[in-house]
Amino acid sequence: MNLFEQIGEFKPDSLIAGNEFPIMKEGIGLKAGQGVLKRGSLIVKCEDKSGVIAGSGEGDIFGILTDDCDTGTDASADNIPAVCYQTGEYNREAVIVSGEGASADTYESDMKKVGIYLRNVQKYE
Repeated sequence: MNLFEQIGEFKPDSLIAGNEFPIMKEGIGLKAGQGVLKRGSLIVKCEDKSGVIAGSGEGDIFGILTDDCDTGTDASADNIPAVCYQTGEYNREAVIVSGEGASADTYESDMKKVGIYLRNVQKYE
């Protein structure tokens, strides 16, 4: 074993945009059949308490997905457990929503009501 061998790689995605507002997390069951939801997806909680990506269903803002999650293609399957950031500051360009012409800005006022704030982040490469 090489003492200085590189095992993995870390590539920042700039989702989290600051630490002036505390970050809280909470679990949710994502509705099956949505395919792969990426880290940064804005999740809304439907009346049946399951989560869907914002823009694909009606509901209240729940949070921002902490990690990629494969919900599969079978909509009749059980909900898929996932974790969301429920408060904090996030890069508006990194928050993902679905729907024609929708963006994180579409939901910004509703996000502020639950303690999720969007910031503009300078991208460095």
